[in-house]
Amino acid sequence: MLQTIDMIIREVHVGLWFLVVGYYFFIFIFLLAFRWRKSRNPFQLAMALFFLFLAVGRCFFFIGDFYADATSLYGTLPSYTGPFLPATDVWLRAGGFFQWMALGILAATAGFMIFGKRWAEIGFASVAIAIGIGLAVLPYASVRDISGLFGIGYALFIPLLFWYLAWQSGGILRRSNFVLGFGFLILFAGRVVHAARHVLADVVFMSETIPGVLAPGLIIIGLILIAIANEWAQTQ
Repeated sequence: MLQTIDMIIREVHVGLWFLVVGYYFFIFIFLLAFRWRKSRNPFQLAMALFFLFLAVGRCFFFIGDFYADATSLYGTLPSYTGPFLPATDVWLRAGGFFQWMALGILAATAGFMIFGKRWAEIGFASVAIAIGIGLAVLPYASVRDISGLFGIGYALFIPLLFWYLAWQSGGILRRSNFVLGFGFLILFAGRVVHAARHVLADVVFMSETIPGVLAPGLIIIGLILIAIANEWAQTQ
């Protein structure tokens, strides 16, 4: 009975992450085909690429989290004792690279929106790009902690930038930027919960179930808010 419940919980986790990846690709296609193609607005292109890189990176994390190690998907069920794919850190390194490239694109775009200068784009994106390259070429364990610390920093930095833009703007654009900041804050909160899920399970929730469902749930809520805010911006 407990094994069956464990299987159901883990399948729910997998399904939620499938939904997150699908939503990433959906927003990418929508922004590229229906927003940037008509407006040629660089912000729309940057946002589209941001979600594309997030989707690709999450696909690698998905493999690393669930299919490179059978126990991560099925626990200790005797019927699933062997790994589906090689249990190496290459999946996590590739996923981290694409996720940090996505952050680099978003940070560069935010820097240009605030200062309107090329140096701002380069400066805002340089840390994210450096961490992404480090994850790609260095052993994952040696960069993981640094990546996590800077990830928390970006989780606060990006929403604050959009809230600053909201303060500088007015009308519908102010409301759009405020909701964008709030949406990115929730999205990054979900990413932080996922990265710290084992610690949270041991120290806070005493179970893998709550952080396993909470992380993709927060990301989906954040994506919905970002999509709504983007639509508001189009009416400005």
